[in-house]
Amino acid sequence: MAVIEIVLNEDDHHRLHDEYSKMCETWSRLSQGAPPPTFEQWLAVRAAESPESPSELVVDDSRIFNAIENLILSLPQHGFALTHYTKQGVMRPEAVHNMSQLIVRDFGLPTHSLKRIEDLLIHYVKDPKEVADLAQVGVTNRMYGALNEAFRHLLDRTTQSVPHLGSDRAIGRVEGAASVLVSVDVMTRQAAMEKTKSFKQEARNVSKSTWLNKIFGGSHKEE
Repeated sequence: MAVIEIVLNEDDHHRLHDEYSKMCETWSRLSQGAPPPTFEQWLAVRAAESPESPSELVVDDSRIFNAIENLILSLPQHGFALTHYTKQGVMRPEAVHNMSQLIVRDFGLPTHSLKRIEDLLIHYVKDPKEVADLAQVGVTNRMYGALNEAFRHLLDRTTQSVPHLGSDRAIGRVEGAASVLVSVDVMTRQAAMEKTKSFKQEARNVSKSTWLNKIFGGSHKEE
């Protein structure tokens, strides 16, 4: 085996040791107990992977991995999350592996980075429900549509039931449903007021018409 001597100035040596220390910290979290390479081994492997100068080469891959790790770690601090949603039957481990391969390929990282990136992703990835819980998301878009459709059906059924319920009970039912939708931000307060106002007028007209039919209908029978 050839012996290669690498000469570094003091600034490069300190800089490389800092990068190596950061790599060791990450390694200890992700390597499941396996010891990291020595500084000399790390430097030699990195120097052999590129025709670039050793001082530029050695920090490159480590810097890329640190950037990826820092990005993922900083997501929650800025209100973001790494999320996986099942797509076409691809489960999380397979998706993480595919994504890790893409990262390694596109960033030109050495193949031994694949496992480290997989471990990083699998540790921090969340499913959509976890993200919704963290963000305290009360209603998804699908639920938003379903609740609005349910309210529309409630209006139709209650309108038909006004002769049986009476206008006051019918109005109370609609107002209660509208207030629930307002409380979970599915309906604005202004929209709720407009819908209940419209229903009140219709319910009272139906109730009045029913009352008149009873009176005049009864008188007609007596004649």
